[in-house]
Amino acid sequence: MTDAAQHSIFFGGETIVFLVERTARRKTVAISVGFDGVRVLAPSDLEDDRVLGIVRKKGAWLLRKQAAYRELGGQPVAKEFVSGETFHYLGRQYRLKLIPDESAVVTRVAARGSTLVAPVLPNGHASVQRAAVRSGLKHWYRARAIQHFPARTRMIADMLGIAVPPLKIVDQSKRWGSCDAHGRIRLNWRLIMAPMHLVDYVISHEACHILEYSHSRRFWRSLQVIMPDYEKRVRELDRLGYLFVW
Repeated sequence: MTDAAQHSIFFGGETIVFLVERTARRKTVAISVGFDGVRVLAPSDLEDDRVLGIVRKKGAWLLRKQAAYRELGGQPVAKEFVSGETFHYLGRQYRLKLIPDESAVVTRVAARGSTLVAPVLPNGHASVQRAAVRSGLKHWYRARAIQHFPARTRMIADMLGIAVPPLKIVDQSKRWGSCDAHGRIRLNWRLIMAPMHLVDYVISHEACHILEYSHSRRFWRSLQVIMPDYEKRVRELDRLGYLFVW
């Protein structure tokens, strides 16, 4: 039998709310973070103070994980990868259409007007077909990201007066972009589903880290100079982000 109770701690200026689930089968404490919040699995005989102490030690990690999930906006969209589903590209909605094709050993997606056409082998198992369509869509989106992101990065680098940074398109489910200490920018291919002004925000945010690695006043001033409405774009990305994660 499992007992559950909600607790909270104050850490780093923020309140972290979490659900503690206790079971006699557990010997150690396990902490997980997801779109549904923070979950703590604990032995049934471990005192509350001990559990809260363990959670507090993980406070910095928990805040980073929660920030990463907030960045994506909400629960990922459950996709079936069947005809009629809606997908986004640069903020516009496209309808998926599966076309039976005996020669479709590999599903290669193509855009035709506002439709994303996906050839698939007829009479195939549904799970195999879904996997093929998902793979085809991912390949198509990555190709579009490779087509658009470098030019936007060059434009923003020119605005900041910096050299064009190395750019890599990556597959990551918890961040739109990142910039390492060497000034190399990584952008999530899923970002190509967002409107271009939100793409520009993410690139601008990461490019400003080349000038200032931390989120200091200098960082925010640099971002505001090239994008005075960045806060509005942040809110919009927070609101729409879940639509682009599958």
